[in-house]
Amino acid sequence: MRLIATFLLCLFVEASFAQLYDDHLGAGNTIGVQVSGSNNQQNDSIAYTISGTQLKPDLIGASRFLSQAALGASYEDIEYVSAIGINAWLEEQFEMPVQSFHTKYEQIYDETQQLITNDLHANRYLSYAFYDFVIKEPDVLRQKVAFALSQIFVLSPYHGSSLNSESLSNSAYYDFFYQGAFGNYKEILTNVTFSNPMGRYLSHFTNQKADVIEKTFPDENYAREIMQLFSIGLHLLNLDGTPIIGANGENVPTYDINNIAEVAKIFTGLAVAEDNDGVPNTDFFRTWSYNKEVPMKMFEDFHSKGEKNILPGVTIPAGQSGTADVDQTINALFNHQNVGPFIGKRLIQNLVKSNPSPAYVKRIATVFNNNGDGVRGDLKAVVLAILLDPEARDCEWIDDPSNGKLIQPVERFISLFKAFDLMTPSGKIWFDDNKDIYEETGQSFLASPSVFNFFSPFYAEDEFVSPQNLVSPEFQILNSVTAITYINEIENAIKIRPFKNRTAANDSGSYLTTNEADEPVLDLSDEMTIYINEGVDGLLDRLNLLLCRGQLSDSTKAIIANTIQANEDNLNSYENEDAIHDALYYIMMSPDYIIQK
Repeated sequence: MRLIATFLLCLFVEASFAQLYDDHLGAGNTIGVQVSGSNNQQNDSIAYTISGTQLKPDLIGASRFLSQAALGASYEDIEYVSAIGINAWLEEQFEMPVQSFHTKYEQIYDETQQLITNDLHANRYLSYAFYDFVIKEPDVLRQKVAFALSQIFVLSPYHGSSLNSESLSNSAYYDFFYQGAFGNYKEILTNVTFSNPMGRYLSHFTNQKADVIEKTFPDENYAREIMQLFSIGLHLLNLDGTPIIGANGENVPTYDINNIAEVAKIFTGLAVAEDNDGVPNTDFFRTWSYNKEVPMKMFEDFHSKGEKNILPGVTIPAGQSGTADVDQTINALFNHQNVGPFIGKRLIQNLVKSNPSPAYVKRIATVFNNNGDGVRGDLKAVVLAILLDPEARDCEWIDDPSNGKLIQPVERFISLFKAFDLMTPSGKIWFDDNKDIYEETGQSFLASPSVFNFFSPFYAEDEFVSPQNLVSPEFQILNSVTAITYINEIENAIKIRPFKNRTAANDSGSYLTTNEADEPVLDLSDEMTIYINEGVDGLLDRLNLLLCRGQLSDSTKAIIANTIQANEDNLNSYENEDAIHDALYYIMMSPDYIIQK
């Protein structure tokens, strides 16, 4: 098995480099679209325009776009984008009413309590709320961006975390990204900082000023991560994301260990704001029976009041209130030169590609710094720029050796569910992905093993990718085990059932279990009609559009078609449904699907 897994791993990595195509009709280009942009690396005011057909792609172009802008798409979704155009679709998405993930969680929790008794706010209900949103709600761009932001501002209630069975407040935390996906980055940075779940996760909850007598000092955990992961990164960057090089050829650090200790002083004095009944809390040391959904508040007596040198050349003056210290620190981090390229590149990596060019990063960082109206940190403008950038839309990039990204495991299952209109008899989508696929794939919703996410944005597979000076973040969780177990799980999802729908109570009524009368099903009726009328070639063309973004290679198509034909010829019990299941299974384990370009 290890040899097979190693072969598949190498195949996936090799496929992350460009395939060759004789033409690109429908791969993202549209006749009449013109793109212009400055390549002058000294010009900080890069502008580009897109004109011609208002980006109305054909079906393959629409499929490729939706692979970047949504967590999954049906044939009808693809048709719709092709009909109205990318620009119009984006405007529709931006104008959709903002819902609440927290409210959805509460609704689902209330439904669970009609089936079982005395159940805690279990982590699995976060998963139920997530998949319910993804499968049912139309604001797919907001969902995609929220999922990306949650992998920057990582919080996990699993793996022994103090947030276990705290899903009510954890769902409120996810709303920072879901509701703030098109808002301002500074607001997210502020909300996360004052968040009770983050305070407990990275230990600035009840963090106290230094006590010389007791020889205690402020906890440095959040101070380190707000800089390293949430804002400015480890090294000074140019606007294009490349490192600034010092006099001796070294990367220049953004901060040092002394700055971490100084920033730790900023995040002292934050603790419980109110009781469960809304009564203001007055006990700094309180850690029980309180409202975890509201922001922490400042207790001045426990806050460090002295001067703080938080960054080279940036000093927070002594004698201010604790809230003023926090606000000024967040403002200093938010306005740092690194944030545009550092965060912009993270979002490009999540939405479009693992290795954006410096020019792409510079264009996005420029928009982050100024949305055109003098506003910094406008995520709507940033997302729009990422998705409409020539490097995302021009099909010539498909062939570039630096192009592509490995689709995350969670997104692979969602793309299956969305492509084939998953439904259940009850309408409930209660998928406990942490229990069902985490060990098998290395990922499930909001379940990173650490604050460093499931994988590092800097990870580079060492045999094929690192020698090219490229990165392959998602490959960090693709190994000899998960390469095989993913294939097994996706085969089960296609041929047995998409997932175990836990909508029934166990015999004692104490917890939820699989409901065999409420099985989720995929609608493959259109594929059946195509297969009956057009054969395996027609079926593969359909799956190529739905899942492979028009990038199914002739060689892969031939292998699948020949295998299905051999099964039809040699197996007496081989039915049309078996052929459709096999074709879908082979597609979803192929590099042509799993590498997004």
